[in-house]
Amino acid sequence: MDLGSQTLRTVQRYNYELWNEQKYEIAHEIIGAEVVRHEPGVRHVLTHDMAVQRVRDLWSEVRTVTFDLLHTVVDGELCTIVYQADFRTHEGAAGSIASIEVFRVVNGLIVEVWNNSHDQGRWPEAKEFSL
Repeated sequence: MDLGSQTLRTVQRYNYELWNEQKYEIAHEIIGAEVVRHEPGVRHVLTHDMAVQRVRDLWSEVRTVTFDLLHTVVDGELCTIVYQADFRTHEGAAGSIASIEVFRVVNGLIVEVWNNSHDQGRWPEAKEFSL
């Protein structure tokens, strides 16, 4: 598998298998010993266990959550995603969030993420375009 394909596959597994399906047993296959999370103005260094706990913490607050990757752009060890996630709380309230993230994957493991704040709602349906 070439580098770009491996990068994309790792990010897909992170979203679809770890987040959506709660397959915590795959975390050691896709998340590094440390993950650096960049947000505007701040940088967080998470241990592997802290990165997995983020997923568990969200699932403790919701009944369901489904992440969809609407667009992905891969350049070597970098993968940018345009995502949205639909969720339902334990009380039954429904909601959606949307954002863009950039992942850096080294040797098949996520080691860095640039994360802009997510917004409430879904991305509007985009028309097809060509370059």
